[in-house]
Amino acid sequence: MKKVVTVQANTVEEAVQQALDILKLTRQQVHVEILTNPGRRLMGLRKVMAEVKVSAKERMAENKPVERQLSKVEELAALVDRLDMENLTPSTTRIEHTVAQEKSPVKSEQNISSARIHKGEIQFHFGEDRLPSVIPNDQAIVTINGELRLEPVLIQPEDQVNITIQDEVIAPKFTIQLMEKDMIALLSFTPGKRVKRSLVDTSWSPRLVIRVEETIEYTNDLKPQAIVDELKVMGVQQGILFPAIKKVTEVDKPYELIVAKGTLPVAGTHGDLEVHIRYEEFDPDSEEKVDFREMNAITNVKEGQVIATHIAPVPGTPGQSLLGRPIPVKPVRDIVLRTGKNVKQVQEDIVTLISGKPMLDRRDRLVKIDVNNEFNHPGEVSLESGNIRFEGDVRIGGNVLPSMFVGATGSVFIGGSVTKAEIHAMKTVMVKGNVLSSTISVGKQEANVSELAALIKNVTDMLVQIKEAVNQIFIIRGQGEAELSPSELKRLISILMEKRYAQFEDVNKKFIQKVREQKDRVDEEWVHVADRLYDLFINPLNEKLQNMGEFEQLIEEAYILVQLYDTESSPHIKLIVPYAINSTLYSCGHIDIVSKGVYHSNLTADETIKIKGVCRGGEIYARLEVSLQEAGSESPVKTVIRTSEEGRIKIGTAYAGTEIYVGMRKYVFSKDATNISAHLDAEGELDLG
Repeated sequence: MKKVVTVQANTVEEAVQQALDILKLTRQQVHVEILTNPGRRLMGLRKVMAEVKVSAKERMAENKPVERQLSKVEELAALVDRLDMENLTPSTTRIEHTVAQEKSPVKSEQNISSARIHKGEIQFHFGEDRLPSVIPNDQAIVTINGELRLEPVLIQPEDQVNITIQDEVIAPKFTIQLMEKDMIALLSFTPGKRVKRSLVDTSWSPRLVIRVEETIEYTNDLKPQAIVDELKVMGVQQGILFPAIKKVTEVDKPYELIVAKGTLPVAGTHGDLEVHIRYEEFDPDSEEKVDFREMNAITNVKEGQVIATHIAPVPGTPGQSLLGRPIPVKPVRDIVLRTGKNVKQVQEDIVTLISGKPMLDRRDRLVKIDVNNEFNHPGEVSLESGNIRFEGDVRIGGNVLPSMFVGATGSVFIGGSVTKAEIHAMKTVMVKGNVLSSTISVGKQEANVSELAALIKNVTDMLVQIKEAVNQIFIIRGQGEAELSPSELKRLISILMEKRYAQFEDVNKKFIQKVREQKDRVDEEWVHVADRLYDLFINPLNEKLQNMGEFEQLIEEAYILVQLYDTESSPHIKLIVPYAINSTLYSCGHIDIVSKGVYHSNLTADETIKIKGVCRGGEIYARLEVSLQEAGSESPVKTVIRTSEEGRIKIGTAYAGTEIYVGMRKYVFSKDATNISAHLDAEGELDLG
């Protein structure tokens, strides 16, 4: 009987080797048929095993001499010799050597040798011309005179031919893969099979091709406990999905599903500030026509009102993989809340101490909240009213007349025009009427704070480097901080500053001096950090540095100032006017000209300048972007527009004679041009777009 086995493994080579071990044969003694190549399906989630069918080749008898293959003429001659020698008639040969023979072919075909399969048996008819041949099939075992034959063969009348077919029973099987970092177990199931085989009947033919017909019945006798046991062998002790396992044992087709899941981590929530008031600002880009009555939607609050609530962070819950490995959850962060002098934190609520306008400044996770007083002057600012200086916001209903001054630590809102006057504010200036021959500046104090922020950033970076250097020295010497006295620790830091961080002393002194110069105009936290830096690094009589914990606390306090102030200017800092002539306008943030434009004026902004109308004469500078509809004039009026190297200038129409500068690159329009977008390209050359 021909030996045949079907084997599955991870690779074709492994499957063939397993089959050879079962058959106890060498590679040269078998025939290999690859049924399935290994791979992945279902978007890479399902692994497909290699499957091969290995059958034994025909064995040659030991010590049997190798016979020379005869030509067709020689075969016929030998056959004739044998028939003459045996003195047999064709009819006698058929009777003696036909296997399960029934009716012979019709008389017209009696002289033609042929064979057929009939009712599961092989039958032969031998004529006088030639011998019939049989073409074996891999699923049917053909033996001739007890010898297995795998190749096509001629049948002699005296040969004993047997054909054996086998039914096959294949048990169901499954594989389990741990995926997604051991968070899910994916089971791939293949049902079992009962394969029933039978010979296909054929008609008489000199060349009989054996064919086998299969009937396949899929089976599933898999037990849930077998899957559970396999999971336990893999180390999965929890998260097993028993309903899914039961479902696998009920299907009769290939199936994939998740049979175990790890516990996913539950993310926490960061701390936040819930604001209970409506706070809106005028957007000059929101509409073409400006209604100055609506350009300042401000909500005033009353004394004792809860204006915000601090929402504490909620930590997350760690997860666990199927193998018991903990899955960490991302840490949550709280906001850093800074309250002004006119608000108070009562437990988690922020309560205002005065009536006025709330001021909220968010920068990443740092939030600064305060309430400004508001001074409301319904009439004009004139010699009769006097100049106005106020700690908070100022609202003026009428005009600001020549030679008058208005200053505020908050915002200034003017319902009329400004003529030959001077306006200073910290946050915002909005003017309903025109600005004529006046000076308006917004956020100069913010610019000073930005300078302090740059200095404290340098100081903080050097403090961090000094701290890391101290820690490295502890590691190299094998000593801990506890083995040094406070005076020794201070001496160690002094040596590091002298030898490796000499520039720290200059930067630190400059920062302290700048803070003290503006002590009355900056927040108390600046003064506190400056005093701490002076005590620890300059004051020779101070012995406050007891350990590295105090050093690290100073770094944390300085870092908070960096985070709070080392950002671009606040988007709330704006100067908004409809029209200006012969004036000087400055903003630490943005300048928006929302109506006719500017004439013979100088405008400077640290961020952007947007002019919806025209710009005729004067000089314009913004660090990031200048955008305007018309620049210059048909008559010779010098108009200069500047931006930084990283900035951009956008002009709808530029008249001849208009000058533009991007960094140090200059261009003068020799003729009118439209749709200009000037910037520096990658090589630093001026590109007009």
